[in-house]
Amino acid sequence: MWQLLLLLICWTGTLTAQGLAGVRNLDPAFLVSLGYGPFAPAGDLFDRFGAGFSLDAGLSYTPTDSRWQIGGMAQYGFGSEVKEDVLAGFRTDAGFIIGNQRQPATVELRQRQFFAGARLGYTIPLGDNPRAGLQLTTGAGYFFSRIRFQQDPAQYVPQIDKLAQAGYDRLAGGPAIYQFIGYQQLGQDRRLNFYAGGEIMAGFTKQLRSFDIPLGSPPSPAGRTDIILGFKAGLIVPLYHGEGKEIYY
Repeated sequence: MWQLLLLLICWTGTLTAQGLAGVRNLDPAFLVSLGYGPFAPAGDLFDRFGAGFSLDAGLSYTPTDSRWQIGGMAQYGFGSEVKEDVLAGFRTDAGFIIGNQRQPATVELRQRQFFAGARLGYTIPLGDNPRAGLQLTTGAGYFFSRIRFQQDPAQYVPQIDKLAQAGYDRLAGGPAIYQFIGYQQLGQDRRLNFYAGGEIMAGFTKQLRSFDIPLGSPPSPAGRTDIILGFKAGLIVPLYHGEGKEIYY
């Protein structure tokens, strides 16, 4: 019996020691991130769309004992407020669009946008953890936006079939820059890893369609400045691949 008790005491002590010791977070790592948050449009995009939400995903690399991160990201935004009624020419005096069953059809206009690019970030420590603090990130890539048509589920609206939608969706795209400032933490015990902060994206876009049916002419060749102001919070999954020899008590 006493041999079993001694074994349990030693086993418990080993677990306690392991619980007190934490592998530090200074090894090289790939950082997989996923975030979500609201945004508001500004610039030329404000005239076309209202506020919405965006989902982003990223993959970055941070070297050994470094506060720098380099990688890429993609962001998908969506909203339900479209300020330009590109289907006004199809509406009756009562404001309805008639479907193939000769009944008023429900056609909703939705906002869609997408950004993808490379990014570079740096963490300014705000405490004992060298990888937790003020996060500054800059990036560059490509941004586009368009109007999405949500068809009536009960009847078909031939006026805006798949082939015709390109003449109405006002697709715009071009190079863009991205900035983020907020708080990021890579936990020293490698368990609590997250980020939260504000972001701004500015796209220097132009209309990409060759003809705009509501206008009855090619779209304006003038450039656009589409701006997104948002807040983003998310989780980070760090994939460390160092030896993890540095421990603390």
